[in-house]
Amino acid sequence: MEGIKTGFKNFDQLTNGLDYRKVYSLFGDKESGKEQFLYKLVQSALSSNIAVVYVLTSKSYSELINEFNSRGININPYLGESFKILDDFSRTNSPSATDNAYAKILNGPIDLTGLSVSLSSVNSDFIKDAKPVINIFDNLSNLLIYNNPVTVYRFLQFVCGKDKLAGVTILFSVDTAMHPPEVIETIKNLSDAILDLKLQDGKRYFKLSGTTKEVLEFKELE
Repeated sequence: MEGIKTGFKNFDQLTNGLDYRKVYSLFGDKESGKEQFLYKLVQSALSSNIAVVYVLTSKSYSELINEFNSRGININPYLGESFKILDDFSRTNSPSATDNAYAKILNGPIDLTGLSVSLSSVNSDFIKDAKPVINIFDNLSNLLIYNNPVTVYRFLQFVCGKDKLAGVTILFSVDTAMHPPEVIETIKNLSDAILDLKLQDGKRYFKLSGTTKEVLEFKELE
């Protein structure tokens, strides 16, 4: 079965894309190209009629839209239809921030219960429309900073179990430089597949384990 294409030619040829119904963790430092990977994945998924729920913890929904636009990615036709944002950042800086047709403003990274309820609700709406769904967390590091790691692990276990039963694919973005090795290992243990990115000599590379087509040595991303 063909997976979810990421839009990176070499990656998709070597891996067949992302497997449906799996939990992926995307690891790398700030220079590794994690955001570029996520944004291109969103573009590719939406163009393939896959619904995207994008969870934000470190920027506002308006900043996210601006970043898509600055990269020449037009997601406007999909907003509110197959692309919805759970903004878990804006209210910490702007208490008066309000929802709109494509972005729900949550209470902040400490309210994991509110995030779980909102995520389940949006997923259910897409599933009722018979659309494949991918949940993207950009990024998990902020949840770990604001909460006890054990609390975050329990939250992730619950979300992963519920999403997988519903047939939802999950991708967590994690900044490796922000966490000690034991935190990284615990997140890996919660995941079905591990995707590592790195920047070397001006080029970006990836490796992937835990999927139907693994790439266990670093290969150029595209």
